Amino acid sequence: MKANSDKSKQSNKATRRVLAGVLCGASVLSLVLSLVMPPISQAIANDAQTVSAEETVTAGGSSTESTDVGNTNNGDTENQNSDDAENGASEDAAAAGLPSDDTKVEGDTQPSDAQPADDDNNDENAIAPVSADGYTEVSGDVAGVFTNGGKFRLTDYAYSDKQITISKDTTIDLNGNMLCNRSGGLDSFFVVENGAALTIEDLGQTTIDAPSSVDTANTPAGQLASMEWEKGSSSNNGTPKSLTYYETKSTPKTDGLGTTETTYRHFVTGFGAIDAASDSGSVKYVVNVEAGGILNLKGGMITTAANLGNNGHVIYSEGTVKIEGGYVTNGNGGGWGGGLCIAGTNPKLEMTGGVVAGNKAAAGGGIFADFTATLNLAGGIISGNATYGNPINNGEDTGDGGYGGGVYTKGANVTISGSACITNNRVNDRITWDKLYNNGLLGGGGIACTHGGKLSIADGLITANYSHEAGGGVYAGFYSKNNGKNISFEMTGGTIAGNESDNAEGGGLRVAGGEGGDNVGTTATINAGESGKIYITNNKTMTGSTPNRGGDWGGGGVFIQKGGKLNIVKTLITQNDAGGWGGGIGACPTGETIVSHSNGAAIYNNTDHGYDDHMSAGGNGKNEDSDSKYITSTFKEAGHQDFFLVRKNDSNKTVAVVLGKMLGGGSAGWQGTCDNAKITIDANGGAEAKYMFGLEAHPTDDAIANAQLAATTIISGNYSYTHGGGIMTNGDLTVGEVNDLSVYPSMKLNATKVLVDADGKSQELEGHGYKFKLLRKDGATEPSWKEDGTLDMGN
Repeated sequence: MKANSDKSKQSNKATRRVLAGVLCGASVLSLVLSLVMPPISQAIANDAQTVSAEETVTAGGSSTESTDVGNTNNGDTENQNSDDAENGASEDAAAAGLPSDDTKVEGDTQPSDAQPADDDNNDENAIAPVSADGYTEVSGDVAGVFTNGGKFRLTDYAYSDKQITISKDTTIDLNGNMLCNRSGGLDSFFVVENGAALTIEDLGQTTIDAPSSVDTANTPAGQLASMEWEKGSSSNNGTPKSLTYYETKSTPKTDGLGTTETTYRHFVTGFGAIDAASDSGSVKYVVNVEAGGILNLKGGMITTAANLGNNGHVIYSEGTVKIEGGYVTNGNGGGWGGGLCIAGTNPKLEMTGGVVAGNKAAAGGGIFADFTATLNLAGGIISGNATYGNPINNGEDTGDGGYGGGVYTKGANVTISGSACITNNRVNDRITWDKLYNNGLLGGGGIACTHGGKLSIADGLITANYSHEAGGGVYAGFYSKNNGKNISFEMTGGTIAGNESDNAEGGGLRVAGGEGGDNVGTTATINAGESGKIYITNNKTMTGSTPNRGGDWGGGGVFIQKGGKLNIVKTLITQNDAGGWGGGIGACPTGETIVSHSNGAAIYNNTDHGYDDHMSAGGNGKNEDSDSKYITSTFKEAGHQDFFLVRKNDSNKTVAVVLGKMLGGGSAGWQGTCDNAKITIDANGGAEAKYMFGLEAHPTDDAIANAQLAATTIISGNYSYTHGGGIMTNGDLTVGEVNDLSVYPSMKLNATKVLVDADGKSQELEGHGYKFKLLRKDGATEPSWKEDGTLDMGN
């Protein structure tokens, strides 16, 4: 294309400066066009009627030359158009917001012989279209467009072959369009620098998220999300077309005793997207947020069609990421945290909406957060993310991954609240060394938190997640060799439902242990706050079902590892089931188990089966659950479905205490065995076991009704292939509020009362009632009568 004359350049520059100074509305622009530039106005009119070979001015100030089939303009005509129409019509039409032929069409490519635009196209006073709501409209090559910040709206396909650096506050409305990296090999497609904020929107409102219910009963936990890609021309290869993900919702039953789960299939189309894939490879980070930077995702999708670079992530942030809407998808082939990696010094993720789906990593398929990070998950959906499913032999650390299909944190502080939903994620990794089979390694289909920090669940849903090993829903704390870096866990609201662990323990929740000394296990509390009830429902562990693998001790709803501690209050444990023993609670303790009536539990109407092939694998020499010295006919006949405990009979230490009253103040009506002797437990009494309990509750209807009114935590509908359908503990379990662990069995007092007169003659007792105190000996000095007839209480 021939260059314009200097005179034409100067004239056009001056005209554009006039436009820049007076442009304030359509009427002013029309006046300028009619009085100052009639030739250009005519050129615009001509543009509306004909298609010619012309230079397309892109938003970034560069240009491409488009050609049309059948165009026979000669060089002179082309030069005339470039003088009159190109540098006038297209630029000034853009300034006016009028249509022109400058729109970049999706799939267009720049010819190899295109000449660089003249300096006019990069003039600092050039005017881009501005929408009525203040967005600068851009398309095509946007490299360098966002340098000075501001608000931008894509009007068509946009791309950049260079890294886009955000150094000032910038808002990009994708408007249903694609913004793609076409070069590949970049370290980052976007970089948000310290002090800057990048906001991604998609205000075109063309996104359709169409959920439809599926057959939940026949839909296994851990349904992965998937992307469909539009394969087009080289500039449009790998454009995201649709997203499919699954959301399992949980609603309380009308009787308040459990929940019902319903799974929905979401099919999402019509979104705008930032896509970092290209024919020449992907990037390490699609968006890199530096310390002090902020990414606000309000709409659209951030994704990549190609695998990420080494140790890559869709979003890597050492600053703050806020997700209010939109989608983070398809991160694969990089480091921990396929979707997001939150690392550095005190980084933050605040999620109140949006979807993180279809990402994979060795650990933290959807999200990984490292030490000092803070995650506030108050809304949105984390769905269909997964770990790779590698065989794992190294059980002493997490270096090989295998933790957190949806979310994995090491030493971070996590709060789950509001409408947050962690659903249908998977940990597919498996232990392949038989010496590590039953150590509780790997897991956290929904979320895994290890190596310090705190996990708080105040509300939200953790549903239908799957772990091939332990902790189908939640994996709280690491394997016992954790070097003292365990976590604290607190649940004051929310739902853990419909999750599954396959080869190991804790279908819903796994609470980790420790090795003693400073290396104590996870300290956990489950105590509903004012926000409502807690539900741990319809989870299951299938440990023991895999041939030639053996099984752990179970815990369909909750499992507590040796060294771990759980205190749970105001709880209904009912309608749970176990293929082995103890449908309600099971215990193989190396700690203490206490069931108290003070804000404690109502444990009733659970079932177990005692199937021979549903026993533990006997790891660590613990095979008492199938040993005939313990599992006697007396034990089997007396009752065991609600509470089961057994350990080796080699100590006089009390390992478990059960009180006679249950939550709500009624009698539990306990019947069964204690240390292999038949017992019943009076409402005002209790029983202590040195090595074994088998108990079945028989509460009255009134006692059940009062318990249901008082309960704030519901553990029901859970299943264990082995033991402990509701809860299985190998650590310390305290059900209720207990301040003193010295609990005595029920006591019957036989007393003889004789009333005599001064002469020693017996008198009638009627009308001569009296009171007495029953004292226990706490010290060396016993109570005694003084000479004056008063009582010395002693100690």
